[in-house]
Amino acid sequence: MLLGGRPTAKRPRRVILNTDAHNEIDDQMAIVHALLSPELKIEGIVAAHYGTKRHTDSMERSYREILHLLTLLGMKDSVPVFKGSPVAMKDPSVAQKSEGAEFIIDRALAKDETDPLYIAFLGPLTDMASAYLMEPGIARRIVTLWIGGGWWPTGGPEFNAGNDWISANVVFQSDIPLIQYPRGTYRMMRLGVAEMESFIMGKGAIGDYLTALFKEWNVNSPYPRKWWVYGDSPAIGTMINPEWGFYINLPAPRLTQKLEYEHKTTDRTIEVCVEVTAGEIFNDFFKRLDAFVRKLSS
Repeated sequence: MLLGGRPTAKRPRRVILNTDAHNEIDDQMAIVHALLSPELKIEGIVAAHYGTKRHTDSMERSYREILHLLTLLGMKDSVPVFKGSPVAMKDPSVAQKSEGAEFIIDRALAKDETDPLYIAFLGPLTDMASAYLMEPGIARRIVTLWIGGGWWPTGGPEFNAGNDWISANVVFQSDIPLIQYPRGTYRMMRLGVAEMESFIMGKGAIGDYLTALFKEWNVNSPYPRKWWVYGDSPAIGTMINPEWGFYINLPAPRLTQKLEYEHKTTDRTIEVCVEVTAGEIFNDFFKRLDAFVRKLSS
């Protein structure tokens, strides 16, 4: 099955994760899922900002959170981590240079690789747009997956898009193969306290950490509830098995500053994932986490 217009690569699929890991609690599960999946070769992780309203050092916090996860998994020395841009783009023609953007370019153009590089953005597209502006030639070697953007076809308020709407436009208007997982899709990924306690709690240090985050955020949320949207998981799940998503090719929109989609005649198309099988993705994670913990204890 095609993913981003490319045939499924020889396993394992080459992957870079770009994540605002300290923003809330869904990035952590997605990162762990990716790292426990042998179908994916995680070539590196780039820490992303999540705006500066809550924390002016949000990218640095994401960087530390990624290192913490790798430590809990015993993988700190096996997966390289890079710092992305600490802030959003200010001008659509000027890249926010960072070691993360340089790493994306380096791996995309690696001369010893023939398979495409899949880059999953679980936050803003700052580092993707910047890498593209720095080296447009990477477009022919990559597929970008983005968790972000409001409901189709109208758009509207959405956290990841709001943290850098300029970079989203750069990517929308580029020739980068793009798969978008908009808000209406990623909100299908709801996980309740019963599943958390049955399949994640008690599964080693990493399982207990994910459970603690779940309980902490639900208790301290302005709207306490017994579930959470693990909205970053679709990008990981559909790289493992593209059949866990349903995709439509649509003309690329422009994003206004109000985060609304403007639709004009264009030859540029993107894939929009409009549906995911949440149960398959969650069950796959539960099985891999259980197998990982069993292997550690054997």
